[in-house]
Amino acid sequence: MDQDKQVSPVRIELRQHPRCMVSQTCLLSFAPFAPTLSFNGDAEGEGLVLNLSPGGCKIGSDAGVKVGDAMSLIILLPGETSPTAVDLALVRWGKDLSFGVEFVSMGTAEQDRLRQYLASAAVAE
Repeated sequence: MDQDKQVSPVRIELRQHPRCMVSQTCLLSFAPFAPTLSFNGDAEGEGLVLNLSPGGCKIGSDAGVKVGDAMSLIILLPGETSPTAVDLALVRWGKDLSFGVEFVSMGTAEQDRLRQYLASAAVAE
């Protein structure tokens, strides 16, 4: 095949929010959202937030979760003294020792705190 005619694959970005790399250790714990919803993975676990946006995050963890699992999250953002709670998050993908979640439901005060953190982290970059 002629090298000039090779077409590189096009990547379509489906994310609604830009991701912010979390430079410091950002701890997270999770538990099943509710007994009525499906949760096939570990009952609860811990991990590190690897990147973060207003709509979700990438989590590094050796916990066994599956796509579609519903969970509640507690995130301790760097520099914060109290944790940020996500009432409902859904596992959207998983690979090796990481998985991504979408934040489905969280309180207004929690959303504001997350947005303020992300704004300050973006300024610091």
